[in-house]
Amino acid sequence: MDVERKYRVVSCVTWVHRRRYTLTVEGIGSQRVTSSRGQTTLVMRSYHDAEFECRLDAHILPSITSTIPASPIDTSGYKHLHNIPLADPTFHTPGSIDVRIGADIMGMLLLGETITGGPKQPCALHTRLGWVICGPTSPRCASLPALGTPTECVTEEERLDEILQRFWELEEVPRPKTTDDICEEIFHRTVSRKSNGRYIVQIPFSPDAPALGDSYGKALGHFFNLERRLRGDDDLRQKYVQFMREYETLGHMEKITLQRDDPSHAYFIRHHAVTAKFRVVFNASAKSSNGVSLNDTQLVGPAVQDPLVDILLRFRRFRVAVTADIEKMFRQIEVDSRHRCWQQILWCESPNDPLRAYQLKTLTYGMACSPYNAARVLNQCAIDNQIVVPDANRAAAARDSILRNFYMEDLLDSADTPIEAITLARVVSTIL
Repeated sequence: MDVERKYRVVSCVTWVHRRRYTLTVEGIGSQRVTSSRGQTTLVMRSYHDAEFECRLDAHILPSITSTIPASPIDTSGYKHLHNIPLADPTFHTPGSIDVRIGADIMGMLLLGETITGGPKQPCALHTRLGWVICGPTSPRCASLPALGTPTECVTEEERLDEILQRFWELEEVPRPKTTDDICEEIFHRTVSRKSNGRYIVQIPFSPDAPALGDSYGKALGHFFNLERRLRGDDDLRQKYVQFMREYETLGHMEKITLQRDDPSHAYFIRHHAVTAKFRVVFNASAKSSNGVSLNDTQLVGPAVQDPLVDILLRFRRFRVAVTADIEKMFRQIEVDSRHRCWQQILWCESPNDPLRAYQLKTLTYGMACSPYNAARVLNQCAIDNQIVVPDANRAAAARDSILRNFYMEDLLDSADTPIEAITLARVVSTIL
């Protein structure tokens, strides 16, 4: 409790001389506390033992500790400490510390006798300097630097809690609503689910989005250029036609009657082929007649998946790798029928066929909001569908894996054993 203070009271300490010396003093948690202002040699003698003398090297600090004890101690209940020659008769009174010794010197002082009291009461140790007191002085905690009123004893944990609470109260100021907040609100308010489990979302338009101009004319000119390219490349035409047929067969797009009443309530998306790994991509960043594109009117949405580096680090934790990907992830999610008018395209398989208008029914690659909508629906599915797994622990593990270990449509996870990996894979598949 306050072993240090006794040397000031019951020993004679002589300061020999001061030497230059620098020492960094560390506290709990390897935190740098202070540096010494030099070194000296002390000669310590005892008032209770005339034969005892000890020389020790000491580092000089601005201060050693705060006042110890933090508040006065009521010793009336410690009958076992009465009538013994204490090294520090005033140990129960707050005071400063002059010298603090280390364990190398402490071993020279102990004589081996001990006087103990009841549970949670201090005991007395017999030393060459007299009897010293150590142990608890309160049922709540040992002596700590004073933090409030003299009779208050507060633990370090309680103090940190109070400081942290004050910090958050100070930092908590009214925060204006961000576009990310608005995007989340739109999702929560408009997301729905069909009887087959498929999710339906809306395009999150910005509240202050500019009006769209006419997009039909430029989309028509772009399609004529595409058609000329396809006419000169039979292999490319065959792949393009096959892709668009599959798109329609899967129910991901549908024919519509061309209507051009209000250009701001329709958008024709231009499309072209990427040949490295063939696919048709849609360009919602193409400008309409007034210089505004569909992507200019949308909210991009916040990042709802963990950074890739975090996923990769977790992926390397265990011995067995678990990887998967969601086939046609964007196209597993439908767009509200009221918003499909902004996802129109022009298409015909042959120059001999009439040009038709279609509207895309699912999330579209090339739309600014599609990555957010896709990732957000994936997370929602993990939360909604975990109840289909009877084992609550397995369901929670798979749900957390979906929430934390997907990067877009790719899952990267790991398990300690093949059995655990197989179980995780099956449960994740069940939820999705």
